[in-house]
Amino acid sequence: MSGLTGLFGLVADDIIAAQAELNSLDAVAGDGDLGLTMTTAAEAVKALLPDLEGMELAAALKRCGAELARKAPSTSGTLFATALLRAGAAAGQDSASREAPVATLARLVAAAVEGIQQRGKAKPGDKTLLDALVPASDALARASEAGLDLQTALQQATDAARAGADETRGLRPRVGRASWLADRSEGHEDGGAHLVALVFASALRSLIADAPASPSAA
Repeated sequence: MSGLTGLFGLVADDIIAAQAELNSLDAVAGDGDLGLTMTTAAEAVKALLPDLEGMELAAALKRCGAELARKAPSTSGTLFATALLRAGAAAGQDSASREAPVATLARLVAAAVEGIQQRGKAKPGDKTLLDALVPASDALARASEAGLDLQTALQQATDAARAGADETRGLRPRVGRASWLADRSEGHEDGGAHLVALVFASALRSLIADAPASPSAA
């Protein structure tokens, strides 16, 4: 579990470091507290890291999801808690132990997408975090079908999330409070989509850091 706790720790640190940027993006057509909320969530996860050592993936994801639901019960906190809980449920399925890592990751992210869509009643194109998460999920599904290795798959998902977040600048929000201030939002990146892109980039960095070093040339 050290690799997973390292990943969670790095993602949490990157979210905390981006607090001001996330608040600024959210303030365009929202409450301006996305960074504060997600920092609270990240700090809650960091406090859990010692307890996560030795846990199975499914149990660790569910524990993090439950902690986010308890410590960060805002709209964004609830959506990310739902994503973790759904991914944890998917990780506990019998097929997980027989899958390649990329197939498992693709399935877990797809479960997270489904949970967020059901909970938030949004869809791609509504200028939400789904505009980054769905392209990342689709990229992982394609990578799994192509038999790509985990680092390549995660790189493609990260690129897709970043492109999706960038494209939200041209969208008008259609759900939540942001839809009331749609004109103000035009031309600005969605904070939730930016956060998703950040999470995937952090996960990729963690994977690269954990990869064994190439042997030196003789």
